Amino acid sequence: MGSSNDPQIFPDVGGVSAALADLTMRAAQKAIEERGSFAVAVAGGSLINLLGGLKDKQEVDWSNWHVFWVDERCVPHGDPDSNFGGAVKALLGEVPIPAAQLYAIDESLCPTNAGAAKACAEEYDARLKSLSHEILPVSDAGLPVFDLLLLGFGPDGHMCSLFPDHALLSVTEPWILPISDSPKPPPERITFSLPVVNAAKLKCFTAVGEGKAEMAATIIEKSSSNGDSFIPASLVKGDIVWLMDEAGASKL
Repeated sequence: MGSSNDPQIFPDVGGVSAALADLTMRAAQKAIEERGSFAVAVAGGSLINLLGGLKDKQEVDWSNWHVFWVDERCVPHGDPDSNFGGAVKALLGEVPIPAAQLYAIDESLCPTNAGAAKACAEEYDARLKSLSHEILPVSDAGLPVFDLLLLGFGPDGHMCSLFPDHALLSVTEPWILPISDSPKPPPERITFSLPVVNAAKLKCFTAVGEGKAEMAATIIEKSSSNGDSFIPASLVKGDIVWLMDEAGASKL
């Protein structure tokens, strides 16, 4: 299904950031009108810096936002590797979302990275499952239904912390999975499972810069033929939006 959505291409990174802000605001407004809250989950990496386009928006009902992470490195929040820490710097430290509605991993469980993934994943999974269905709806299949996932991808096609041809790609329970052998450091992380990603209402990928162009084109091509376990991002199904700058779209 994702292949039917034509990528939206902008002249530069500023256009992508503005489009990402608009898409996120529209999804938030719709969710808040429907049930009074907005559940969004974000990736780390270069995506975080694109979220700065939301900072200056006046008409956002921040009080009803609930922010989650599609994956996280098992490090304290102040560590440079923390996706939560990066999001606080880029956006979340400057907008009035209540602190209790930012669902970071429990940093007390990962004073060091070694051996931390299992405990961090179990705690995060239990915390998400304890939320009311007004905050985080659950499907008939027992999966959380996020309003929006803001996803990144790596040069190897990994998405969340689901890496090429990794055993976790076929794991369906629980919602949050531990990974202790990430090919990228740090090795211990937590990640949404693939079924959780695919249960979300809307998924957005961004591709900015020539470095993303080749893999972006490959993901879009493979997703139209039911995906490829060597390219986890191509396994994302459902309602998908691609936002790209001209350099990121140069191999389409």
